[in-house]
Amino acid sequence: MRKWYLPAVLLGLCLLLLVFAAGLVLGFVLRGPVALFAEPSTPITAPAQTPVPEELREKFEIFWDVWDLLETYFYDPSQLDAQKMVYGAIKGMVESAGDRYTFFSTPAQTGVERTHLEGEYEGIGAYIDQQDGFPVILGPVHEDTPAARAGLRKGDIVLAVDGWETEGVPLEEVIARIKGPAGTQVTLTISRPGEPEPFDVTLTRAHIEVPSVEGKIRGDGLAYIKLSVFGSTTARELDAALKTLLAQKPRGLILDLRGNGGGYLEAAQEVLGRFLRQGIAAYQADREDHRQSVPLIPGEVQAFDIPMVVLVDGGSASASEIVAGALQDYRRATLIGEQTFGKGSIQHVFDLSDGSSVRITVAQWLTPNARRIQDRGLTPEIIVPLTPEDYEAGLDPQLDAAAAYLLGRPLPSAAATPTPTPKP
Repeated sequence: MRKWYLPAVLLGLCLLLLVFAAGLVLGFVLRGPVALFAEPSTPITAPAQTPVPEELREKFEIFWDVWDLLETYFYDPSQLDAQKMVYGAIKGMVESAGDRYTFFSTPAQTGVERTHLEGEYEGIGAYIDQQDGFPVILGPVHEDTPAARAGLRKGDIVLAVDGWETEGVPLEEVIARIKGPAGTQVTLTISRPGEPEPFDVTLTRAHIEVPSVEGKIRGDGLAYIKLSVFGSTTARELDAALKTLLAQKPRGLILDLRGNGGGYLEAAQEVLGRFLRQGIAAYQADREDHRQSVPLIPGEVQAFDIPMVVLVDGGSASASEIVAGALQDYRRATLIGEQTFGKGSIQHVFDLSDGSSVRITVAQWLTPNARRIQDRGLTPEIIVPLTPEDYEAGLDPQLDAAAAYLLGRPLPSAAATPTPTPKP
């Protein structure tokens, strides 16, 4: 007897995707190119399941044939996890669309993706990556975190979380286990280069705030602002930074969007509202190229007249390209650096009942001058490469070029001949 009750979610999703293909979707959101995925301020919940047509049930006969074969003949039944099998099927179905930005996230992945954009979470306050199948500490988020106080270092390998071994486990699942309510404890088994034996570190989780904006006045009198992500707290943080910096009468402003893979559309609108008196942030173009303008969102702090440069590179994507493209089109700022990533597609984010989510590409962004971003990116007026040798030596010719441009000094020799600025 076929187990039709098991695939209810799977069948509902398949039908849902067919509805999406017909264009019956509303809203939009950005996703970064590599690890930064953005959700709308209020993620959309998938509609209630519709009865599955008989012809669709027939198409799934082969799916259940394979399911039954695995359950009947696989040599180690204990290794079969029904939830993982369903998630794997959903992932394959979504990926069959052939679009790198249309994808499925498990509950653990969904939670990790949102943490980076919300600007706060409860955990140990450390950046973690995965190397050779193990999670590795990249460093604390800032000095006042449980990770910093416990002495966790860059390069520490996390072998286990509360005795649960991490080798080969997806990074999102490891992070989900490390995170937890403030005040609770978690024990990490650490392997540290130079130490003969692994050791345990017990940390008390805390409420962690992750800043998305860093600002300072440089010694040459220029204001410097680094945006790491377009998150839910970015506009508030930017207002605070601008108030402090503008009060010191800077000679110009450098907005650094290098490595910023995107974030919330609303945050991009708010950032632009601080630097542009009027205009739009972008256009949204659907599959028939019908275009809808995306407005600016004015802010409390206004920085309309200060001379401005925007630093971009191949890691500047999505919301970063919307901001940089608008400032370039309106000749509000000069772009310096390298060609941007070229992420100009628009995704819906649908929350599913078990905490997982699915993102589906539905349209594209255009700059205010109707330039397409997708697969093209933005070309800076002044092209300055940043080589691996520069990075290793602690040099930043792109930042040097931005300062020289604002101060009216000769550009570094690495700077290319400026390209024509787009007409407003």
